[in-house]
Amino acid sequence: MRQMESPSSANIIVDGQSILNFGGSSYLGLANHPEVVEAGLTTLKQQGAACQLPRHYGFEGMGNHDVEEAARAYFSADGAMYFSTGYMFGLIAMAGLSDWYDVILLDERAHYTLIDGAYATRKPVHTFKHCDADDLARALEEHCSSGARPLVGTDGMFATFGESPPLDRYAPLIERYHGWLVVDESHSFGSLGATGCGAAEMAGVRGQRVIQGGSLGKAFCAQGGLAIGPSEIIDRFWQTPAARGAVAGNPSGASMAAAAMRLIRREPDRLSILRRNSEFLKAGLRELGLTLEDTGSPIATFTYRTAETMRAIEAGLWAKKIYVILSSYIGSGPTGAIRIAAFADHTQEDFERLFEELGSLL
Repeated sequence: MRQMESPSSANIIVDGQSILNFGGSSYLGLANHPEVVEAGLTTLKQQGAACQLPRHYGFEGMGNHDVEEAARAYFSADGAMYFSTGYMFGLIAMAGLSDWYDVILLDERAHYTLIDGAYATRKPVHTFKHCDADDLARALEEHCSSGARPLVGTDGMFATFGESPPLDRYAPLIERYHGWLVVDESHSFGSLGATGCGAAEMAGVRGQRVIQGGSLGKAFCAQGGLAIGPSEIIDRFWQTPAARGAVAGNPSGASMAAAAMRLIRREPDRLSILRRNSEFLKAGLRELGLTLEDTGSPIATFTYRTAETMRAIEAGLWAKKIYVILSSYIGSGPTGAIRIAAFADHTQEDFERLFEELGSLL
């Protein structure tokens, strides 16, 4: 195992060496921002390492309160819920909504949080084709025409290739059956949408029957998870077994997430820089002859010849102190795929160095 000795940013220290990093998901480049780090240190000194007294007995950590207040402002939402890890989002949301749906329909490449949350409900679970509104319409007709109410679950931005589903087409289909749309925005929070509020904002479908949530550990570079929705629904989420048993999280992580949200609202140019960097990255990779999906995300992923070829590319770049991921994650296929991510703290020189070294290996 390689030893990380620095924050996850555009440049990292691994085993004592400086590495140009295009791996992971630190999209807004905030992991070592002084304001974000100081917010965590302040809460750590005030509250210690953990919030031990739970909310359902009438206690709330200072950091937890702060991040929920910041999230309501950032997302212009009635309700916000902070919990220990984004992975719990599917479990909390699907349990919290359980009285209002009868069947679950998931994108076939949905993240594990949605899959595990769905099967934990013990309700019928079916899948529809990846990012395919026509197949969702078919699945809704097949499973809900007799009056069953659906919950449709999908990622807002899929982690491997960075594609987003056509939520603007999903929403009216789901509405016909009085259903709910649950969007795991882990990778799209802070990176998609006009103000960084995610794929639901980008598609214009944020509303009373749309629940957003996921990890704060991607664009916001902080610890914990978040659920966003109407306040009466979020209040219901607090009654779920997962919320009562395991949501306190890390107060200092919560404070860092709150600081990150306020920073982005104050400095919206960071979002613009991320988008420019994403476009520059993809343009450069295409000039090398690589085929990329048009996703609008910070993720540029491609396959190239064989799995052995891609392993050699990953190893060759590492030898030049550049890190990219040969991903075996959801949707990468049997050979894997090379995933390269743009961050807001990458420079043009960083990308040009990547293009030069990668080009020599193709």
